[in-house]
Amino acid sequence: MDKKSSSWGRAFYPGPLILLVLLLQHCLPIPGQPVARAADDAERLAPPKAGSERQPSSFDKPFAVEVPILVYHHIRQPVSFSSRAERRLTVTPDVFDQQMKYLQENGYHVIPFANLVGYLKRESELPDKPVIISFDDGWEDQLINALPRLEEYHYHATFFVITNFVDAPGFLSWPQLRRILAAGMEIGSHTRSHPRLDKIKNPGVLWDQIYASKQTLESQLGAAVEEFAYPFGSYNAAAASMVRSAGYSAARACCIGRVQSDAYALRAVMAPNDLAKFGKYLGAPPVSARGRSKARADAPAGK
Repeated sequence: MDKKSSSWGRAFYPGPLILLVLLLQHCLPIPGQPVARAADDAERLAPPKAGSERQPSSFDKPFAVEVPILVYHHIRQPVSFSSRAERRLTVTPDVFDQQMKYLQENGYHVIPFANLVGYLKRESELPDKPVIISFDDGWEDQLINALPRLEEYHYHATFFVITNFVDAPGFLSWPQLRRILAAGMEIGSHTRSHPRLDKIKNPGVLWDQIYASKQTLESQLGAAVEEFAYPFGSYNAAAASMVRSAGYSAARACCIGRVQSDAYALRAVMAPNDLAKFGKYLGAPPVSARGRSKARADAPAGK
């Protein structure tokens, strides 16, 4: 990492306690946690009444297309206290760079979520070999180690942020989120505190997690927030309905595949810290030790 990149953020390794809390959330089936709501927000954040959701249209009929949606968490070197769970959520900067280069060299076209949504609505077409890049939680190392590579390759990405964690040690600050926006990226919501939405029974608490996070991001950043990511990839009909009612255009789960048919239940794959597995997760032929796909390696000379 060069000096210019390192100057963007504060010391980006989180304290052990906050790291442990988030890692346990990613790996254990814990119940949803209520979030304290500001008194002056209570009326504005009231959940929608039953039956107020947008009614399905002809665009909501199943229409499947294969578009890999990559999910990243940490982009950094493993640290001494890394657990097995944390290592699963970590891709090193060198491997991340190799993966971005792989997309370029193998003819992939990085698109925003809006392009996929437009295609599912039969409103637009997709390029050959489309792929979406996304980041979860709002870790500071995403800006320090991933953003420069995204800019280098002219790739678009969406950063899903847990709003209660903004400005916490190891997480992105509001100025850093504005820097990401200024670089042409998008900011999406990952709820206020990262609960399992399918475990929340109180509609008011569920609405607060989904809608209040969007309002906070839009107020702080002065930009529309169109995409939502379900924590742990877990959701149910009530959560998906509220995401739609809150004004999001798409919602991403994780990590169950590449075939997309529902804008509010988009599938995704967690990017591995491995180039060969990366190609496999994209649905590409296996990558040889020299970095070429097996199909290319086996092709006759001159082809």
